[in-house]
Amino acid sequence: MKYWTLIKKNADFNGLSKELDIDPVAVRLMVNRGLESLEEMKDFLDEDITGSFLYEGLPYIEEAVETIKESKAANLKCRIIGDYDADGVLATAILMKGLKAYGLDCDFAIPNRLTEGYGINVNIVDKAYEDKVGIIVTCDNGISAKEAIDKAFDYGMKVVVTDHHTLTEAMVPTKWNALVNPKCPNNKYPFADICGAMVAFKLLCALFENDDSFESLKYELLELAAIATDTDVMPLIKENRKAVKWLLYRLKKPTNKGLRALANKTGIAEKDGPSKTGDIGFKIGPCINATGRIDVADRAVKLFVSDDLKEIDLIATELVSINEERKIITEECFVEANEEIDRILSKKNGLDDIIVMYLPKCHMSICGLVAGRLKEKYYRPCIVLTDSPEGLTGSGRSIDEFNLIENIQKCSDLLSKFGGHKAACGMSLKKENLQAFKEKINDVSALTKEDLTEKLRIDADMPFSYVTDKTIDSIKRLEPFGTGNVTPVFALQSLKIVKGKKTGSEGQHLFLTVRDKQGKTRLLKYWRKCEEFEEFLLEKISLDCLDRFYSYDGIEDENLLITVSYMPDINEFNGFRNIEFTLKDYKYS
Repeated sequence: MKYWTLIKKNADFNGLSKELDIDPVAVRLMVNRGLESLEEMKDFLDEDITGSFLYEGLPYIEEAVETIKESKAANLKCRIIGDYDADGVLATAILMKGLKAYGLDCDFAIPNRLTEGYGINVNIVDKAYEDKVGIIVTCDNGISAKEAIDKAFDYGMKVVVTDHHTLTEAMVPTKWNALVNPKCPNNKYPFADICGAMVAFKLLCALFENDDSFESLKYELLELAAIATDTDVMPLIKENRKAVKWLLYRLKKPTNKGLRALANKTGIAEKDGPSKTGDIGFKIGPCINATGRIDVADRAVKLFVSDDLKEIDLIATELVSINEERKIITEECFVEANEEIDRILSKKNGLDDIIVMYLPKCHMSICGLVAGRLKEKYYRPCIVLTDSPEGLTGSGRSIDEFNLIENIQKCSDLLSKFGGHKAACGMSLKKENLQAFKEKINDVSALTKEDLTEKLRIDADMPFSYVTDKTIDSIKRLEPFGTGNVTPVFALQSLKIVKGKKTGSEGQHLFLTVRDKQGKTRLLKYWRKCEEFEEFLLEKISLDCLDRFYSYDGIEDENLLITVSYMPDINEFNGFRNIEFTLKDYKYS
């Protein structure tokens, strides 16, 4: 059961709504998200994307530009070293298109997830030296690759590192021409929470400063950086939010030919209504990520840099197909993980605060996805490990209350390699260190029972009758929602359960009819959790009554009252708009 918290912040909601020409509910939402002044709210609502073109204050940005200019003057061959996730793929594509447009002789290399692991490595550097590469530019990696980066510099190559990951002091390279990362201690850029692709994009903005030839390409590359921003789960505030919102207006027909092909193949281009972040997070992003998980990520990069429409169509089709295969593998591994948890619970009472799970049959590339689903289900940090050439390799996903990378660093003596963020990380370790690591990460966690209880922040008690088209249109001005700008949730008490209807291919969804105090019925949509709601009902009613719940007459006579939390939205289909309500959580009144 989630712990509900009603946010109680005060402000002149009506006065601010008049100043901003927006519904008072939207003002309340902004106040709940920490915006206090009229100026802050105006900036939040402003859709100006010029912040994405700024770069002053990024560490060593001038040195990076100068190094690239010197490399061009010396006709040096450039190799871009990316990463196999969506952020790394898109950052690589951005640099490929941008540096080629600048006049560099460029190619790229992305490590194979299964055989090489994350980021630039010594083998990649050796190959670059054999190929007479004169300058290496990394993107979305490099900050934790001391051995490889230092070796490239010792070979005589120029090295520009662009990255956004948290620094691990012992692993930071010591030899380079430039190290552009807003997480560096000397960063003066005002917003450090940008993705690797955005760092790469800003490098190009600095390189092409006052060059009109970059104007048309600039907006195409910003499309890719915005996709990476959302896919890499960056906080959707400030310039991140504005860039993603800008992209959503053009996602059905973007400038980049590869992105347009994916929008067509995934059905986004034909969808009614405006695009949403879910179109990126659940459709575009997984297709880009899938090829690096199951195969190699090179084809995904080619999708975004190619101008050959036949090649683009072929690659886009392949990416969609690979993603379907990835879904099947993920589901199989998730089932295996739940079976393992059942075995753990049969032997002891409860789970560790930090779930560390060894799944020998799990595909290495799926560990992070399985960890993420386990984290959501059990609301605790989760690390999934499987066999690899290095011993064990895996990924972790965390809850808001636990800084994963900080705590992983406390266990560095047991790890061969690691890196990541507060919410996600990757690591490798020797198999014999598994039990010691499991014990130590739990010892250092200091998580409480309260920490391990999922919180549901309620923005306001709000009757269904208050929700109008105007209210929702005002709420939509605050989109896109995501990390750092959470989806609004409202609550309403004492609703009488009327009846239900199962939907979906396996009856996994529930359409719940309730009646409010004014006697009006409303339909609440509850996705993928029909069985869970049935278990909730069976606390109060019999199996026969449950059958009646799904009948035409329903069970209103049982007088079951619930309090619900919900999310309102507008459903657009065939030119019609209607208000719909999605059930978030519930409890008996």
